[in-house]
This record gives sequence, C-alpha cells and structure tokens, in this order.
Amino acid sequence: MLRNYFKIALRNIWKARMASGINIMGLALGLACCFLIVIYVQHEKNYDQFHPDLEQVYRLNYHIDIQGPASYARTPPTVAAKLPEYFPEIEKVARLYPREISARVVGTNQQLEVQNAFFADSTITEILGFDFLYGDPVTALREPYSVVVTESLAKRLFGRTDVLNEPLQLAAADQFRVRGVVRDWPDQAHFDLDLLIHYDNMVEVEPEIARDIVRQVLDNNWIATHSYTYVKLRKNADTEKANARMKDFILANGDERFREKQDFALYPVKDIHLKSEAGTEPKPPADPTLLRLFMAIGVITLLIAVFNFINLSTASSLSRAREVGMRKVLGARRGALLAQFLGESLLLSAFAFVVALVLVRLALPQLAALTGLALSTTWWQDGFLMLSFSLVFLLTGLLAGSYPAIFMSGFEPLRVLQGKGGGQTMGGVGLRKVLMTLQFVIAIAFISGTAIVFQQLNFLRSQPMGFQQEAVLTLPLNSQNNINSVFRPGDATIRQRMNAFDEALLQHPNIMAVTQSASVPGLGSVSRNVWTDKVLQEDNFFAPVLAVDYDFAETYDLEVVAGREFDLSFGTDHISSFVINERAASELNWETPEEALNQRLVVEGKEGQVVGVVADFHFNSMLAEMTPLIMDVNAGAFGYFSVRLQNDDVAGTLAFMEDQWASFFPAKAFEYAFLEETISDLYQAQDRLGTLVGYFAFLAIFISCFGLFGLAALLTKRRFREIGIRKVLGARVDQILVLLAKDFVWLIGVALLLAVPLCWYFINSWMEDFPYRINFPWGLPFAVGVGVLAIAFLTVSSQTIKVALSNPVEAIRQE
Repeated sequence: MLRNYFKIALRNIWKARMASGINIMGLALGLACCFLIVIYVQHEKNYDQFHPDLEQVYRLNYHIDIQGPASYARTPPTVAAKLPEYFPEIEKVARLYPREISARVVGTNQQLEVQNAFFADSTITEILGFDFLYGDPVTALREPYSVVVTESLAKRLFGRTDVLNEPLQLAAADQFRVRGVVRDWPDQAHFDLDLLIHYDNMVEVEPEIARDIVRQVLDNNWIATHSYTYVKLRKNADTEKANARMKDFILANGDERFREKQDFALYPVKDIHLKSEAGTEPKPPADPTLLRLFMAIGVITLLIAVFNFINLSTASSLSRAREVGMRKVLGARRGALLAQFLGESLLLSAFAFVVALVLVRLALPQLAALTGLALSTTWWQDGFLMLSFSLVFLLTGLLAGSYPAIFMSGFEPLRVLQGKGGGQTMGGVGLRKVLMTLQFVIAIAFISGTAIVFQQLNFLRSQPMGFQQEAVLTLPLNSQNNINSVFRPGDATIRQRMNAFDEALLQHPNIMAVTQSASVPGLGSVSRNVWTDKVLQEDNFFAPVLAVDYDFAETYDLEVVAGREFDLSFGTDHISSFVINERAASELNWETPEEALNQRLVVEGKEGQVVGVVADFHFNSMLAEMTPLIMDVNAGAFGYFSVRLQNDDVAGTLAFMEDQWASFFPAKAFEYAFLEETISDLYQAQDRLGTLVGYFAFLAIFISCFGLFGLAALLTKRRFREIGIRKVLGARVDQILVLLAKDFVWLIGVALLLAVPLCWYFINSWMEDFPYRINFPWGLPFAVGVGVLAIAFLTVSSQTIKVALSNPVEAIRQE
C-alpha cells in the first residue's frame, strides 16, 4: 500500500510539475532562510562556552550615578585587591587592562600594532579558558615582564609558534619575554585576544614622565572606569547575597567623595554577549532586539512559503476532485485519503529540504560577510543543528500539508462526480485570500522598513557635523584604547619631537594643515569633573574634555561664536585657558556665549578662564546626542595627529608621512585612517541591519510573487472555458485581463492598508534610539505598495494574457 501511495505521489508531482516545482522552490527558499537564521542565532547564543567552570565565572560591573545612572564593564583598578578580603565566596580574582600596543621582535625591524593586548593579573589563566601550546598556565604571567601570545600572533611576529622565552619589545621597553603560547580563542568570545602582559608592567610602557602618575592611579583611584575585573566563585556560592553586600563593600573601601553614588555587581560571563547593557564592553554585545527580529524574520519568511504551499495546493485540488470521488465510491476511507495527501505534501517538503540544505551551503559565506561573524562552515556536522533543521522540516511539511490534505479528503463523492465541485470550495477560496493578503502585508512592510532604514542612515551621514572631515587623515601617536594616556603630564622632549614632525609634514605641498589632539572629532572624549563659580565642585558636573593644539580650530574649520581660538602668542593658553562649545556655556549657567568669556573654570584641578566659545559640533557620532565640550591645550594628553590634505597624489603623500614617522617615532608602528571613513564605520551595525533586512525583504516579495505566478496559472487554467465563452460573446482581452486580475489586486490593496501602520509601529520603535532622526515618510510605504501592486499585476498578467489570447474554440471544444 505504501509503495502504491509513493508511486501515485510521484506521478501526481510529475503531472503537476509546474505547481510542484513552485511549491518545492518556494518552500526551499523559506526553509533556507530559516536555517541560516538558526545558524546565526546559535552562533550568538554559544558565546563564551569554551571557558571551564563557566557557571562560577563572573565579571564585576560598575554602577555610578553622578549625572544620571550609568553602568560600565570596566571598574576602578583598586577594587580587585580588596574583593577576596571582603567576600569569602570569591576563590580567585584578576584584572584585565586593554589597550593597543606596538610590538617588535628584538633585533629585527619586524614591528606591528597589536590590537587586542591586555595587561593581566597572573590568575586570569586560572579563571578564563586558555589552551596552552607552550608554557605553564599557572606560572606564565607570574614573573614581571612576562607575556603570553596567541599562536596567530606568534606566527605574525616570529613566523612560528615555538617561541617560548623569545625576547619582545613592547612600545619602547624591550625587557619582555614570551612565557606562554596559547591556542587562538574562538570568535565566540566576548572579547578578542592577541596578547597578555603582566599587569604591573603597564607602567613601564608609558613615557617615563607619566609613570609615577600611572602608579598613583593604579594604587588609589576608586572612580575611573579602568580595568575589567573577573572573579571565579567557589562552588555553590550565593551570588545574590554577594551582590547584596557590594554597597557595604564600597562604603567601607571607596572614595568618600563618590562612594554613596557607586555600586558594583557580579555579572555572569555567560550572559555578557546576549544580555549586557553596560558601557565600555570590550566587544559590542549582541542586540537582543535584533536577534528577536531575525528569528521573527525566519519564521515569517517560512510562513510565507507555507502560505504559498497551501494556496497552490488548495487551488489545484479541484483537478483531483474526481480522483477523490472515485476513491471514496470504491471504499476508500477519509483517513486513508488524508494519509495519502499528507504523504504527498511531506514528499514535496523532503525535496524542498534537500534543496534548502544546498542553498544554505551556498549562502552561508555571504551571510558571514554581511554580519562580520565567523559563522560555522561545518554546520552539517553539528548534530544539534541538523536535528533542529529536521524538526523544522517535519513541522513545516505537516503544517503546509495538513490543510490541503483535510480539504481534499473531505470532498463529497456525489457532488464531484456530478461536476459540482467538492463541497468545500468556498472555504478554500476564503483561506487563500487571507493567506495571500498576509503574504503581501509582510512583503510590503519589509520593503518599506528597509527603505526607511536606509533613509535614516543617509540622513545621519548627510547631516553637517560642524567640522571639516573631508580629506582629513588621522595618525594615532600612541597605541589606542589606552586610558592611562589621560593622566600623562606634558613632556618637553616628546613635545619638541611632535612639533618637529608637525613642521616636517607641512613641508609637503599636498599637506595643508596639521594639528594634534587627545582624540578626533566624531570619536568622543573622556569626561572629567568640571566646576565654576556657578556650578560647584560638590555638584559633580562631568563634561567631556578634549586636549587640543593651538591650530585645532583652524584645521577642523570650527566656527568661533565668541572670543577667540587658542593662540600661541598669548603665552599662557596652555596653562590657564579653555575654549568651550555653546552647549557647555548653556549647561554651566551662562546665558550667552559672550557671558561665558573670562569666566573662571576648573577641570579637575586645572584652573583658568574661558577665552572662546565655538559653535556646537559633533565630537561624538550622530548616534549620540550633543553634549557639553571643554577644550584645553594639554600636550601630555595628545594622542592623534590630524592632517588635512589636498586630493593630489595621496599614495605619495602617505609614503612621505611613513618615512617621516619612522624617523621621529620608531617605537610606534605607523597607522593612518581617513576620518570620513572612520566616522562612516560608526554606522556599520545599522548598515548591516538595513542590508540584511533588505535581502529578506527581497526574498519575501520573491516568494510571494513566485507563488502568485503559480496560483494565477492554476486559476486561469480552471477558468479556460469561461474565458472562451466570454471571447465568443465579444469580450476584449483587456476586459478579460481586468476580470482575472481584480481579485488579486484588491487583496494587495488591503495588504497595503494593513502594512502601513505595521511598518510605522516597528520603524518608530527602532528609531527611538536615534537622537537625530527623520519623520516617518508616510508616502514611502504607499509608493512601495503601488510598486508591489504593479509587480503582482505583471505577474498575474503574464499568465492571464496568454489565456486571454488563446483561441476560444479550443476552450469550448475541451469541454
């Protein structure tokens, strides 16, 4: 019996090969989309699973409420030493201080900038998971000047991995030796790792003039967001009780000026990537909303394919009505017919499943490139994934096949043998209309949402940021991500070398201007405690402070609205002068920029007066709201050169700059970036979101129109005789076209009316995170709807015109 059913199923699939092919391809596309999203979601949920004893591993998060509550992943450096004394639940504790650093193989010119270097306490190798290829994990970082490198960094530096005890120069210090080589961490870690360095040696890689201050910070600072602090709890430790005592811990040990406003909390490492909302994360965590959106897109795209399957199956059911009638007359029970039709659906789904796996294999590299993630290329060897895919396939096959099977097995034999239909036609028609409407609601909402996402991103990029960013090249003077540089005092020797480099660059005809600063516009700045005669020190007013050189405003073409720029001829601007933006003047309670001039201003002990006010400019990206900004001349904090170019011979200019750099700063690898590209990269996550949703939108409309094409072909074929009679009675081709297309067109019109408010709701929710945003473009979803309507009309017309142009005699003769 099963063999007979299988033969009949294959025969029917071949007989209705167009409808079957559309069903298989549509379902395969829906399954492939769903499977790709399952791979992506599993990748995101598997972060940090490689650490041993993961349930016992926590990171200390830092909460402070000075100008509004804020949470940070970094903590003050002094906290770690006190934790084990106060919390018996803690077995081990270790700090990680991140920064980039230039590394050179001693005795060679082999130098590179290491992006993911961490100064670490030796116990870090006993808390987090490290697979040592060479060296002892317990003692590798115990001695000063010890470093642990990953195998990939060892190959980049030395060309091999067996580099135990090899000397290494970091910044200008060459006492370091490799004491361990570890296997590269997987991509699924909440921070990337290249190099571990003994924690106390972070002082030695700073300029000599800054070392005492950095030591002071490490020993005494109870407020700076400085290091990541990891702890391993004892087994069965009560985390909630420990967190409840954190406030008492800070009250007993912290800085009395801030301890009432501070708190800490143990946060599970396993939850960092998916759930963390703390600032200063070493790597951007997953966006839970985005994950939910992608999961919803996978389900919705699959449902569209299922809707297509149901629509085509019910539309083609009347062609098999006589078969059902004959089987029932000959004694077939409804259960047997139900099993037969459901089996046929599952067979079609099985074909679709195989095609879907091939599509996943082809599409996965593109998805990895779009997301920037190292997605698994051996997913077919993952038992959990393949089991998940098989369950999705079975559920999809059952869902897609159940209604058509119930519908067809319920035909009344007498009515179908008399040619009166199956007795359930209206029910099938009603469901088809509902499902088709839902398909196009989703497709129109997807396409509209994608277009609005790109409009918003273009809006952000097109907004004037208030400074010159075109043709500006930035050169990091120090290795980046080094908060210790904030504490550096001025150094006359380094300052002379920087000025000499400055002057050397200006000799090149393609270089128009050069300036120096602690950061560059668009990338933000460090906040410091600020007070005036109106805003007192105890008010704890914190504002971003940016150290800049005298020609900063000129290089970046900032507009001075009151007073003046910094001017070297005044002689004391580097000691006691500040330039602020308009927002700072307002929030420091000066009514006008002019009123702010010559007012007393103190920045964490540096006292002076305001000499100028500049127009607000976005020193943060457009993703953050404008805030106050205070600028001073503080050469010790300078970390960047900004070079304004003409657009002639950029390659030659870069070669010239690299040669000069090697002469003036041999301890630092030469790096550069175009500011325009750096700022554009800040919107990378939103770009990826728009692109991904755009692909899914295209897929949704393609599947919908693909199914519409098949549905139109089936329904026009059923009305072949009616069309012939209408033509004999004088109906024109255009009248027949309108007659056949109007049912589809009005359904898409209804879909448009439903899609617009749906799109408005989700887009408004997404845009709440943007301080600068466009108004909802009401006309765009309607324009998209008209476009979808036109595509659908052309899809239907491609089938109906062929039937409408056929010879009416053939239609009548067939009957």
